[in-house]
Amino acid sequence: MKRKNLPLMAIALALALIGGGTLSAQMLVTSRIEAQIKSELPKASGVSASIPLTDIPQNLSSGTIKSAEINIDKYVLKGSKTESTLAITLKRVSTSKPAIAGYLDITATIPAETILQSSEFGEAQIVGNTLQVSASASGLGKAVLVPKFSNNQIYFELKGISLFGNEVPASALPAEAKSQIKSKTIRELNVPQGLKLKSVSLSPEGLSVNFSGINIQLGKLGSSL
Repeated sequence: MKRKNLPLMAIALALALIGGGTLSAQMLVTSRIEAQIKSELPKASGVSASIPLTDIPQNLSSGTIKSAEINIDKYVLKGSKTESTLAITLKRVSTSKPAIAGYLDITATIPAETILQSSEFGEAQIVGNTLQVSASASGLGKAVLVPKFSNNQIYFELKGISLFGNEVPASALPAEAKSQIKSKTIRELNVPQGLKLKSVSLSPEGLSVNFSGINIQLGKLGSSL
C-alpha cells in the first residue's frame, strides 16, 4: 500500500460519518483500501476489501484501522509462475507514516487443478487433505502424500500406501521411497520480507500456504510479494 494515501482513510472516515453515517464510512474506507492494493500490486485482479462496521468509530478516534480483510482472486507471487488466490488479514494498521500493520497474515492458495496438472506422478487426485498418486508403473496401489514445510521449502511427504484395501504406513516402507518422494516434490518459496512460513495444507480447493508477521511496513510489501 502507498503510505502517503493511508492518512486519507481517517479523513474519509470523518467526512463519511458527518455526511452519511457509518455504512458510508465503511464503503469509503474499503474502496480506498482496494484502490491502494491495486496500486501496490498492479498485477492483482479481483481485489475486494472489508472492515467490520462496528470498528468504524474506534478507527476514527484512535487513528488506527483495527482490522481489515482483503481477498485477491488472481495473483502471481514473486518467483512463481502460478496464479494463486490471496486472503490477507491486517490488524492494528497505523494511519501515520510509515504505515505499519501490527499483524499481517497472508494465505496463498494454488488451485487444485494446477496442483494436479503439475504433479509428476501418475493418476494424481486430491482426497480430503491428501494427494493420492499411483504407487507403481502398473497402477496398482495408491501412495498417500501430505504437504509439509521446512524453513522456506514445501514438499510432499509419504504417509503410506493403500494396496487392495490394506494400508501400509510410511514407517513400514523403505527410507529410500520416502526420500524420493520428498526430493521429487520439494520447492523453494519466496517468503515476503518480514513474514514467516507458518503452515501448508491441502484441500479440494488446492494447496494453501500461510505466512504471517508482526510490525510489517506496508509500503515495502508490494516489492517482495
